[in-house]
Amino acid sequence: MFSSLGKSIGAFTGDTAFSNITQCAPEIDMGNPKTPFLTITEAEVSLSSLNAFFDECLFGSDTLPDIDQKVGCKSLAQSATESFIHALDLIKPLFFSWTSRMQLFVMSVQITPFGTLEKRRLAVLSLYQTTWSAFLNTDPHNTGFAKSDYERILSKIEQIVALENSQTRPMFAFDGHLVRELSTICASCTDAEIRNRSIMILRSMNRREGVWDSWEVANIYEKVFKGLEDGTLSFDNLPWGLTQLLKELSN
Repeated sequence: MFSSLGKSIGAFTGDTAFSNITQCAPEIDMGNPKTPFLTITEAEVSLSSLNAFFDECLFGSDTLPDIDQKVGCKSLAQSATESFIHALDLIKPLFFSWTSRMQLFVMSVQITPFGTLEKRRLAVLSLYQTTWSAFLNTDPHNTGFAKSDYERILSKIEQIVALENSQTRPMFAFDGHLVRELSTICASCTDAEIRNRSIMILRSMNRREGVWDSWEVANIYEKVFKGLEDGTLSFDNLPWGLTQLLKELSN
């Protein structure tokens, strides 16, 4: 959890320095793709392992695994694009196995009535599945997804927000991902319709996840989009990270 929070803070501040970039990723077993997950928890744990595996492939891990556990290493000689492509090659078959098991699980329990909490957990898994699919289909040399992928991702987020809006009080999650995902969409998408829709969702959430506050993120990107429209900011020269964006806006 603290490792994940550290990466979240890194994205928030724009600090892309990760330690131990020469480390290797340990092999993980996603199970039989023809066998459904038995529970939502099993699907969540498996997806968490997948996310951690990708982070280790791309950024390196804190400890060096045993030599017989190595799958692939990131070399200092590799460029960022080469490392990214290498990580994608490793993750694709694992994600396809997870997707197959998840689809079989949903089919096997679709007649079972779920409560609000279970529906939200399934909606979050569906969001991650949609995001991963878009991510694996993207061009490593370009930033952002196709507009249709953005639309599907935003629809998934809206479903989750709708499940949570029965609570009128502000929400806090120590290690959530919805606000950060919307921030990433705002930072990577050049389509005005997608941007405006993302801002509207951020405004409707009234949610804080760790260092990510939905209203603060919305305020920052509204200023960024205004600067892009009037020509005072350039999309190609925007810094990464909200704190870096704030510095740029204050100049």
